[in-house]
Amino acid sequence: WMIVNQNGVAVTQKTDTRLCLIRPTIDFDRQYLELKYPYRNTFRVPLNMDENGVIKNTIMCQSKVCGDRIDGIDCGDSVAEWLSDALCTDGLRLIRQSMEDERISPVRKNDSLSSATSISLSNQSQYLLVNRKSVNWLMERMMNEDYILQTDDSLDSMVDRFRGNLIVDTQSVLEERQWTTLAIGSRTFTMEGPCFRC
Repeated sequence: WMIVNQNGVAVTQKTDTRLCLIRPTIDFDRQYLELKYPYRNTFRVPLNMDENGVIKNTIMCQSKVCGDRIDGIDCGDSVAEWLSDALCTDGLRLIRQSMEDERISPVRKNDSLSSATSISLSNQSQYLLVNRKSVNWLMERMMNEDYILQTDDSLDSMVDRFRGNLIVDTQSVLEERQWTTLAIGSRTFTMEGPCFRC
């Protein structure tokens, strides 16, 4: 899912920090996406799809994510009104990625481009791993080159700027660039390559 403005452009936390207050939960047993926002009634969006993969009583639409055109399903006027009221912004819509739409991100492996797995509506990858040791190394290089850091630029604030999903602290700088997988509990993540944005 993604929220778009009245022009069909994705709304992100870069442009509206209040998005972080929306708490989405998927209830597979009851088949709905539940949206919570402080001091608002909870809103439920049905997950039910018809035989064509379309939510009943909705319309198809197009938008762009990182320059890629995506096909989406408008989740309706009721949730659009709830989002617009919660975020105090007229014209917002909730778009669900169409099941037929598949974004594939090219990632750099061994200095060549190769196709990766589906990335849905994320920028480049489903997850972004950030190594605190590497960020600290970057900060030291910036200071050595007379880059003026703000007085409150702590390691924690610099790590936060990368907006990683997985934060690690290794023994060596850039150690994560050599990894091919990362195991957390019973889950194994494949390392697709460095983030172009970072």
